[in-house]
Amino acid sequence: MLLRQKSALDGFAYEFLDGAESLVVGGFHYAWFAQAKNARLRVFSAEDAAKGDIQMTLHGQAWRVRHCYLSRGYVSDIRYTLETTDESIHAQADVLGHSAGQRLPRIVMTQPDDIEVGMSAGWLTKYFPVTRTSTGQPLGCIRERSAITFKRELVIDLPGMEPAVAAFLGIVALIVRY
Repeated sequence: MLLRQKSALDGFAYEFLDGAESLVVGGFHYAWFAQAKNARLRVFSAEDAAKGDIQMTLHGQAWRVRHCYLSRGYVSDIRYTLETTDESIHAQADVLGHSAGQRLPRIVMTQPDDIEVGMSAGWLTKYFPVTRTSTGQPLGCIRERSAITFKRELVIDLPGMEPAVAAFLGIVALIVRY
């Protein structure tokens, strides 16, 4: 699956393309103002809370990517959730900023599986290995297609993973690593 920015001038709208890159299978839009589930200052009321979430569609199904703060401070720990329109949680990933000895925060998926998105060792292009946390087994990767582009493009190469969960992991990597 390919995650591609729709326009070089608009960094808030992205689309998902199939493996052959010939068919758009979905997309997502960043919220104009992201509002955490446990926000102290609420911009949107409870009935308008969806306006503060990332709206994602994939294969005709609507999803919401929401976040909440696990801890607040100079570097906050954040939990991202992939939710259906009725707010049931389908996947969950934690961004842990208080990891000892690491420059960037860790991305650890805890639901539906225990997965970690690694750090990029590349200098020109970014390459994030995805491994099972408990065994260290490689599951695939999330990587940039090329070093110089007008639009941001990430290849989500996670065979065997449900497409919605793989797309969610790609979105979280995009938010945290860029």
